[in-house]
Amino acid sequence: MEKDQYIEFQDRVINLYIEHPEVKQIWKSLDSKRMWRSRGIDNFNSPHHMFLMGKSRVGKTQAVKRYAKQSLKQGEDSYYFDEEGSKVKIIPVVYAEIPDRFTPKEFYNNIIEGLGAVKLYGRVEVGQLKDRALYLLKKHKTEMLILDELDYLLPYASKTREQAMELLKGLANKAGVCLICVGTPEIEVLRTMNEQFIGRYPPRTIPRFEQCDDSFISLLNEIELKLGLETPIGLANSTIGYPQVLHKLSLGFIGWLVPMLQSAMELLGVMEEGFNDFDKLKRLNGNILIEAKKNAVGDITKNDIEKIIRKRVK
Repeated sequence: MEKDQYIEFQDRVINLYIEHPEVKQIWKSLDSKRMWRSRGIDNFNSPHHMFLMGKSRVGKTQAVKRYAKQSLKQGEDSYYFDEEGSKVKIIPVVYAEIPDRFTPKEFYNNIIEGLGAVKLYGRVEVGQLKDRALYLLKKHKTEMLILDELDYLLPYASKTREQAMELLKGLANKAGVCLICVGTPEIEVLRTMNEQFIGRYPPRTIPRFEQCDDSFISLLNEIELKLGLETPIGLANSTIGYPQVLHKLSLGFIGWLVPMLQSAMELLGVMEEGFNDFDKLKRLNGNILIEAKKNAVGDITKNDIEKIIRKRVK
C-alpha cells in the first residue's frame, strides 16, 4: 500500500536534514582530497588532510556522518573479490570517534568498529590492534578516515596530546588515507602543537548563523522545500516574523533549529497517528516555538548560552 500524503509529510519531518552552506563547500573539499589521494598516494605532502572545527550544535557530526554514508557506492561498484575469491565491501570513507578515555588500544578498536568489524578485547597487544586496523583499512580500500570528538584529547597533558597526534599521523601515513579531524574550536591547540601539524592540517570551520540575515532566511526557505508542502508555512517570511523568532530561539545553530521545528510539529499534533489535516500547521506561533525550544534543548540558562557563544580557544 502506498503511503498517503500525510504519512509522507511525517516522514519528511522525522528525516529533516539541512546542510549548512559551508558544509556543501566542505563536502566538495573532501571529494577533492580523495581525488588527490587517489592520484598521488605516495606523496604524503599532498593536501590530503583537514581539521574541521565548529561550535557544538552547528552540525559537524551529522555532516561528516552523512558524507561517509553518501560515499558508499551501489551495485557492482560497492564490492570486489579478493585473491581468495571472497566478496569484500568497499568502504571509501570511514567514520570513527576518538575514545573518551584515550588509549592506543581503544583508538584502534574504534577504527576497527568503524569498519564494521568486531572489537578485539582480552589479552591482545597494541601492535596487534594496529595491524588489524591497517589491514582492514587497506582491505576495504578506504580513502578517507574521519576522526570525530578530538576534544576528548584536550584534558590530557601536552606530552600525551602530542603522542596521540603522532599516533593518528602514523596510522594515516601507513594506511595511505586522508585524515579528517573533527571537533570544537578548542582543538586548534592540537593542530598548532608544532609546525609540522600546522602545515599538515589546514583548518576549516562550520560557523553558526550569527545574524538573521539573507543566509539564514535562505536556510529557512530550504527547510520549507524539504518539508514539501503545497502551501508553505511561512518560516522564511520576515513580515510574519518567523525568521526573527527562529533565529532568536535557535541562536543560529542548526543543531537546535531542526529539532526545535520537529518538536513544534509534534506539539501541533502533526506527528500523531491518523494525522490528516494540514490546517493544524496554521496554529504555529511564538508560544509553540518557545515550548518546542524547551523540549529540544532543555532548561538551558543564559550563562550556558554565553559560554557556548563566547568560548574561545585557549
